[in-house]
Amino acid sequence: MTSKAALLIIIALHWLITYKRSGGDVALAEASVIPVGDPNIAVGKISSQSSTYEEKGISIKAIDGSLANSYVNGDCTLTKKDFEPWWMVDLISAFQVSAVVITNRGDCCESRITGAEILIGDLPEKGGTMNPRCAIITNMGRGQTMSFNCAGMQGQYVTITIPGRNEFLSLCEVQVLAHPWLHIVHDGGRSPVRDSETDLGLQGRALSFLNQSKSSFVVISPMQPFNLMEFTLCMRIVVGDLGERKVILFSYHSQNDELRIFREAKGLFGLHMGGQSVVFALPDLSTLGSHVCVAWASELGLTAFWMNGKRSIRKIYNVGHVLQSGGTAMLGQDQGVKSMAEQEERRFVGEITDLYMWDYVLKSHDVQNVFQVHQFPRGNIFDWNILSYKITGSVKVLSKD
Repeated sequence: MTSKAALLIIIALHWLITYKRSGGDVALAEASVIPVGDPNIAVGKISSQSSTYEEKGISIKAIDGSLANSYVNGDCTLTKKDFEPWWMVDLISAFQVSAVVITNRGDCCESRITGAEILIGDLPEKGGTMNPRCAIITNMGRGQTMSFNCAGMQGQYVTITIPGRNEFLSLCEVQVLAHPWLHIVHDGGRSPVRDSETDLGLQGRALSFLNQSKSSFVVISPMQPFNLMEFTLCMRIVVGDLGERKVILFSYHSQNDELRIFREAKGLFGLHMGGQSVVFALPDLSTLGSHVCVAWASELGLTAFWMNGKRSIRKIYNVGHVLQSGGTAMLGQDQGVKSMAEQEERRFVGEITDLYMWDYVLKSHDVQNVFQVHQFPRGNIFDWNILSYKITGSVKVLSKD
């Protein structure tokens, strides 16, 4: 055994002993033994805090991907001296959190964080301070980075708070190491069942988005990573009168990329990908139901929509782009918008069913078969019949009949 391997074993044993001594509630580790495997999914998400001392200390400084730790240099957050101050990140959808890694302020005041708690759960009210506790921070050195084991706790919100006293809260980086919590199906819309081996997906059923509640959406799990240079996406949609409202139909968002499909206005539909947009004039969505497909290929940029089996004119769009993996796919909510007012305006209200996605461009006769529910290639990215999904809010699973 090499000396390096022996050293790594000693460090791992030290971490395990520390975790055991803490009763499993506090797991402390130096930056050199931060857990690996799950990615940091906090960067680029939505953050907030109980107050802001000055513009230099805004909440997003804790999820900018940098471990720099000088507040004076603009590296860290800082609240006012609040009673029970808090900082929170909204991960957009639920994740299983293996660890939260915190970098303390390095230029002064390192003891302020003593007694802080890390909370994880699905309740955003009061800055997430009503959620279950992952760990207590008993002590951190100046500029130190420490990892806190959360053992797969599930939730959409991660909060750091200092309970029971008036204090300043300053964080220089918060990493959330996690993976999606997705393998949940619903048994006839009655009760959730977690069973990825017997997942029956949504065959014969529809997702009904009953209102414009900001907390209502569905996260769907792809069967393979995106990394796409071409695709076809099809879905059936039933809506009421939308007027001229811009409505999200499909949203995929990662740290570095996006794919969004909109009903832009009456008779206009848009594809937004990689920071570029293209708009098509099509028959509008109907209360009697519409079948919409969109296809794109990177090599020539050829892009087209289909409405009820009929193809639009083809356009050249985003030549050479590659749609990146590592993001979250969602129905009902536009992940690319951070303004609550704009988010509320674009929210989908209606029914969605029969969503399929392929990592290639379907032939015209295959699109016709999908529309007419004849035999067609099984979706290899999303397939409605075997879809893994997680519902949040007042979305119902209903029979299509």
